[in-house]
Amino acid sequence: MNSVRKALLYTTADRYFSLVANFILMMIVSRILTPAEIGISVTGSAIVALALSLREFSSTSYIVQRRDLSREDVRATFTMMFALTSLISAALFLFAPPIAHIYGEEGLSPYLRLVSVAILVEVIAAPVLGLMRREMAFGHVALVGITVAVFNAASVVALTLLGYSYMSFAMAWLVSAVSGCVLALALRGEFWILRPLFSNWRGVFVFGAYNGLIATLARLYDQIPYLVLGRFFSFDAVGLFNRTLSVAQLPDKVFLASSIAVVFSRFSSEARNGGDLKGQYLAALTYTTVVHWPALAVLAILAYPIVSILYGAQWLEIVPLVQIAAISAFFSFSFALNYNALMAVGAIRDAFIRSLIVWPVCALSLLAAAPFGLRGMVLSLLVTMPFQALVSHLFVRRHIALTWLDLAQALWKSCAVTLASAAGPAAVAIASHPAHIGPAGAAIAITL
Repeated sequence: MNSVRKALLYTTADRYFSLVANFILMMIVSRILTPAEIGISVTGSAIVALALSLREFSSTSYIVQRRDLSREDVRATFTMMFALTSLISAALFLFAPPIAHIYGEEGLSPYLRLVSVAILVEVIAAPVLGLMRREMAFGHVALVGITVAVFNAASVVALTLLGYSYMSFAMAWLVSAVSGCVLALALRGEFWILRPLFSNWRGVFVFGAYNGLIATLARLYDQIPYLVLGRFFSFDAVGLFNRTLSVAQLPDKVFLASSIAVVFSRFSSEARNGGDLKGQYLAALTYTTVVHWPALAVLAILAYPIVSILYGAQWLEIVPLVQIAAISAFFSFSFALNYNALMAVGAIRDAFIRSLIVWPVCALSLLAAAPFGLRGMVLSLLVTMPFQALVSHLFVRRHIALTWLDLAQALWKSCAVTLASAAGPAAVAIASHPAHIGPAGAAIAITL
């Protein structure tokens, strides 16, 4: 088995295990906590995620893609990451009370303070994992990922049952961060990585400056719904929107996310060695869409039983929202692939310009839709997702000689498979109308 297949196998195992653990976690917690309680944790996580985007100014992607990597480069990357994370952690700890006051929920203060400690712990393992990915040691990366998933899920469930409500997520974050850090260092055993070094900071910063701006813009767009809904609507709305996207993004997590780390490492290797990036890119599109698109089609049709099984009856109002989001997600098939292709060829400046165009436009569209409530915000995805796909593709074509015909040839089989896969569930849905498809009907629809 070649290195790419082994890497993909390990990464897929890691991703699927984490996904199953998250499934079980969602099913249990969504039946214990209310949408408002989950909304508080989601809002807190959104604030932290936005703050952590600043850490991308010293991303471990620098370790993966750099042509000639020295020990000094690795140490400089860690030094900058730890310094930035320390500043972020201190700011979150100090400003937690006023942030909680703005949102009218004092419980956000201890949540943010506990997470501020967790992010400081987890950054220690970041450069170690970066080296593992560069060397295609995805078996060790998967072991760390699985361990973190187990500790996180077990901690959340146990703490929720003990009555810690939304604080369970923050406490579990700290537990899983410690477990991942200890295991990563034990597997690698190269503590020289953690020795501070400032002399090589320029290379890290030049790469990280664009990468950090890209991450900041992307995370700002991702977290805007939660920040806006939590501040001007309710935490119930935050919880409902979060669960809508969680369900709609399941096919992405199952069929796309597991391959992204491998694709980036493979693209970087091909670019360093002058390989066939066009062939790699089109093959990746074909392999991902042939499973991603049918899964989205089935999800849109069977949204009612899927939401009912995953979350329970108190979440059924998100069913039409899930269907809209799933349809818009058809255009997301190449997002991560496009970004990794640009990063692999060293076109980080183009990746930044692409982000400077895409994210502000999409964020403004989302804000314009906010007065129309949850449905309006989800409907805006039908506009912003195709826009992102078009702009991203135009930038990739500047570095990989792709034509529209190339894309059509790579995707037509996926279109045919999607139509065939959706036929059975659609027939069951039509036969069940006007009633909703139940679990038995969903099982029949999937087998068709």
